[in-house]
Amino acid sequence: MKLNKKTKKQFVITAQKLAVIAREKESIRRKLAITAKEKEATRLKLVVTARELKRLHNTLEKKVLQRTKDLEQIRSKSEAILASIGDGLVVVDKEGKISYINKSFEEMLGWKSAEIIGKSMVQVVPREDVNGVGVSFKERILTQVLAGQKFVADLTNPFYYIRKDKSRFPASSIVAPVILNKKIVGAVEVFRDITKEKEIDKAKTEFVSLASHQLRTPLSTVNWYSEMLLTGDVGEVTPDQKKYLQEIYNGNRRMVDLVNTLLDVSRIELGTFVVESKPTDMVKLAQNVIAEQKQQIEEKNLNFSVSFENNIPSVKIDPKLFRMVIQNLLSNSIKYTPIGGAVSISLSLDNEKNLILKVTDNGYGIPKNQQSRIFTKLFRADNVIGKDTEGTGLGLYIAKSIVEQAGGKLWFESVENKGTIFYATLPLRRSKKQQIVL
Repeated sequence: MKLNKKTKKQFVITAQKLAVIAREKESIRRKLAITAKEKEATRLKLVVTARELKRLHNTLEKKVLQRTKDLEQIRSKSEAILASIGDGLVVVDKEGKISYINKSFEEMLGWKSAEIIGKSMVQVVPREDVNGVGVSFKERILTQVLAGQKFVADLTNPFYYIRKDKSRFPASSIVAPVILNKKIVGAVEVFRDITKEKEIDKAKTEFVSLASHQLRTPLSTVNWYSEMLLTGDVGEVTPDQKKYLQEIYNGNRRMVDLVNTLLDVSRIELGTFVVESKPTDMVKLAQNVIAEQKQQIEEKNLNFSVSFENNIPSVKIDPKLFRMVIQNLLSNSIKYTPIGGAVSISLSLDNEKNLILKVTDNGYGIPKNQQSRIFTKLFRADNVIGKDTEGTGLGLYIAKSIVEQAGGKLWFESVENKGTIFYATLPLRRSKKQQIVL
């Protein structure tokens, strides 16, 4: 059949379009083939990745299980160590609630772990001082540590813990904070029953008391005869003889003072001190002590100042005991302040109407590493031993015992080579339990 020119043209156009479509289809086919290959490659990669992930998962799981096992062993070992400690141990959180106790805690206080975990340590285990007066929440060393103090130990100031059955035992403790990210998140207290130590200490005190009583008679005899010889009551002595006799007399007087001090210590600790409490003018008492120290003040050319408030009331105390307190604090300041230094004494009332005795000096001070021992018996700081060879190391111990037995407090602030401030507080009103019983 013969096609006309127009039809031929249309046919050619159609053929060209079909060719273009064929090429496009081939291109699409090739693209689909490439996509299929890419998908297969991706699938193979995913299979490999899945296998690798499974292998890593299994490896990680094994490591986690091993680490967990190691941690469990460490925890078990730590708990075994804590449980086997002979001293009582308690851990509290920031609010003072118990989170852990060891076996010794349970045995000493009678509480089981399940009974007190989550409860307040201060409420569950009351604390009393030597007079049987309960220690308030804010005065508990646990509270002080949780409030920010780094470390508190009361090894030289025993107290009593109250058991579940309401019986009590003497104890000493150390409390330290638990710090996490520079914040206190709790505290750890380690305490021990010192009943046996107190019994031994009592036996030693009784021995010292007995020995001191026996020493007084021969010392008094030496003192009496030395005075007679020095005054010429039994005949004249040469200057050299008088010099030697004076040394004997002075040495004997130091021995008498030491024996009397030891007797005071033993009486305080044994509770045999005869107490005669009566209304006492504390200002007048302090003035009398100052008068006794006047010669030493003048010899050292000290800048001495006195500050007594006008409204100081009479206090019902034993004046002879508190004379010892004032005398020990003031004589120490004078003794350990160099020539030309400054010493001051003051009496005032605080906002709670407690009497405050304050003795300040700019003397040798107390070395920081020895401050925790300053109230212990027979202790003397290294920096003053060479400056005063006659000290006994008993004066501050006696002063602290007297003040605390009266329901007060004695403490100090000191910087070596810059001076010391001693504070003694005495409540003007005291409960019957807080009366001095020595």
